[in-house]
Amino acid sequence: MPTIAIAMVKDEVDVIGESVGQMLTQVDGVIVADNGSTDGTRELLAELPITLLDDPEVAYRQSQKMSRLAARAAEAGADWVVPFDADEVWYSPFGRIGDVLVDLDGAAVASAEIFDHVATGADPTGSPVSRIQWRRCQPCPLLKVACRPRPAVTIHQGNHGADYGETVEGQLVVRHFPYRSVEQFVSKVRNGAAAYAATDLPEHVGQHWRDYGRILDEKGEDGIAEVFRRWFWVNDPSVDDSLICDPAPCPSQ
Repeated sequence: MPTIAIAMVKDEVDVIGESVGQMLTQVDGVIVADNGSTDGTRELLAELPITLLDDPEVAYRQSQKMSRLAARAAEAGADWVVPFDADEVWYSPFGRIGDVLVDLDGAAVASAEIFDHVATGADPTGSPVSRIQWRRCQPCPLLKVACRPRPAVTIHQGNHGADYGETVEGQLVVRHFPYRSVEQFVSKVRNGAAAYAATDLPEHVGQHWRDYGRILDEKGEDGIAEVFRRWFWVNDPSVDDSLICDPAPCPSQ
């Protein structure tokens, strides 16, 4: 049975080609819902061998939307779905993801450790996945998951869980490229704050995007640049013990 990857994206033109390109080498099909991109993301996606949908709703109802995409993948015959974000590169140390998941008899969920990559002053030129080679040594506290698209499955906000079954660990890995430049961070803050403001979710859900949105409103792009330089960029990674130079796998490698 096939494995299908699913994603919802907005304004990720600098990285979406590599993330989807890598995923196409790992699974049997990809479904992407574009959430009103205006930077060329949708046009780039339209050139790839994927199922491309339009999601005109601004509100960031990720759990609902990803669960609907999982149901669509199930209708297409998927036995596993891999919910991924545009700024993620997924792989398995044990082979092609689709083949690894098919061999997990009896499991309903396969978790994936996440390693954040960090933009640095040592980065060469090029696209984000090949350029941003330094990552955090320790994985993020939360995991991502692939799961079986059983009837009425709910994929949790952030793709950090699914609501049923035995979970198998250690089979999948995610490399995450969330903050790639000041310009990209400003765009992400603007979109993230607007998307959460359009929901009726509690204030603590998406709190950081709401807070960054207030900084953007009060201090402008210079305020967001200050946040980026302070928290999401390292000038000299060779003297930072929390980082390791470990480039992510990508289709060209």
